[in-house]
Amino acid sequence: SKKKFETLTLKQILDKVINQKQLKKGVQNIRVCNSWGEVMGKNIVIYTDQVRFSNNILYVKIKSAPLKMELKFKIDLIKDKLNQHLERSLIKKVIIY
Repeated sequence: SKKKFETLTLKQILDKVINQKQLKKGVQNIRVCNSWGEVMGKNIVIYTDQVRFSNNILYVKIKSAPLKMELKFKIDLIKDKLNQHLERSLIKKVIIY
């Protein structure tokens, strides 16, 4: 009895691996956290202390009080830009603290 082998592209293999729930969640968290720097740029990143993503909420710790206030005023725009960058609505809320 000959075994039949299925040929897969590297992308298909990676998709299968990443779709394992825990790994998918971990990779997703990294992508969301990285998107902060990619979207906001280095001038914001230098004042960013911490970024974490949990339960569809992005928590961002900012070192500068004036910048913190400025970002809070633009919170909805920031959330929309991040989701647009990620090409899906993963972030339901952004909390700047």
